[in-house]
This record gives sequence, C-alpha cells and structure tokens, in this order.
Amino acid sequence: MNTSFHENRSVGLLLTFIGGMIDSFTYIRYQAFASAQTGNLILAIIQAYEREWNMVGKKLLSTLFFFIGILLAKFMIDYFKRKALHFWRLFLLYFEAAIFFIISLQFLQPHPAIITIMIAFTAAIQWVSFDKINGLAYTNLFTTGNLKGVATNLYDYLSTKDQAAKTRFIHFLLVVIAFISGAIVSVFAYRMLGTRAVLVIAGLFLYLALSETFLVWQFQRDTNILQKK
Repeated sequence: MNTSFHENRSVGLLLTFIGGMIDSFTYIRYQAFASAQTGNLILAIIQAYEREWNMVGKKLLSTLFFFIGILLAKFMIDYFKRKALHFWRLFLLYFEAAIFFIISLQFLQPHPAIITIMIAFTAAIQWVSFDKINGLAYTNLFTTGNLKGVATNLYDYLSTKDQAAKTRFIHFLLVVIAFISGAIVSVFAYRMLGTRAVLVIAGLFLYLALSETFLVWQFQRDTNILQKK
C-alpha cells in the first residue's frame, strides 16, 4: 500500500456502488438527484413552468450546495497537499458515514430540502476527492462519463488490439457495473426499509472508513519498522 489509498480499486468500486445507492435513494425519496445536477436543473425548469415552486427551490439549493462542495473539496486537496498530510480522506469517509446517519434521524424527515442539501454537498466533496482508480480517472456519483469510457475504449481495443485500451475498458466497465448494482440494491433496500435504507449507506461508509483506517495503520506500522532497521 502507498499513500494513495484512495486510488485503490476496492475503494473506488465501493464508493461507486454507494454513489449508485445515493442517487437512487435521493430520487425515490426526495424527487431530486444527489449528484446529477443537469437532471436537477432540467426538472427545476419543468417544475417552474408548472409552478411547483417548492420543488424548484429544493433542486436549485441542491445545485448550489453541490457547487460549494466542489469548491471546498478543491481547497482541501490543495491545503492537505501543502501540509503533506496524505490520509485526510479517511476523515472524509467518517464524515460521510456520520452525515448519512444523521439523515436517517426522525427530526429531519419533515425537512426534505435540508436533507437534499446535505446529500448534494457531501456527494460533491466525495466526487472531487476520490477521482482516480490506480491512476485512471472515473466518476463515482453518476455514470455517463464512465459509459463513454466503456464504449470508446472498447472500440479502440477492437480496432487496434491495444492492451492499454483493454485495461481502460475493463476499468470503466467495472465502475459502471458497480454504479448500476448500487442503484438496484438501493431500490430494493428502500422497498424493504423505507427511509431507514439510508442507514445501509451510512454503514457502508463506516465499513470503508474502518477497513481503510486499519490498512493505513498497518502500512505506517510496517514503514516505521523498516525505517528502524
């Protein structure tokens, strides 16, 4: 393991699986997308035409806080890079687990706008902070770009037999499968658990945070042992 734990394939695919769950859950429960802000803006325009102002406001606020989340994530990347703090993303995973646990609490349920804002803000930070798997770019919140990667690299491999294109094709294909799987699981979880399905998302974030914390601790322990030798 190196200091770029966040680029591990297992981390990226699980985050993409969770991203599919988040988008599916948010739309089913709150009629807004967690991350697909193009969809939110189109829906806002349609609902404005139909004078559904409450729904319009919720989507515009979601887009605004998604934008703010991107700015904050970029700031954190620059800040922690200057400070040479490599594992700050671990704290982000714990933060996401806490946010989705809070979203499950009953006192927030009458306030869907607040919940969608919290989800959009958190999702944006995740999107920017976890953007590569083994050096290859990907998106863990929506899958249009990933689908493009599947198609273009499949074509390149079939036409040139380039092994690098094959590697990229498999990379994007796994990401797309992970996202779709998460969306499907989210639908079934919501049907069985209702709003408590969000606890599954919180639990997955917590599992990822704890497992990666253990690996980071193990890596640092082994590195210290080697340095002492």
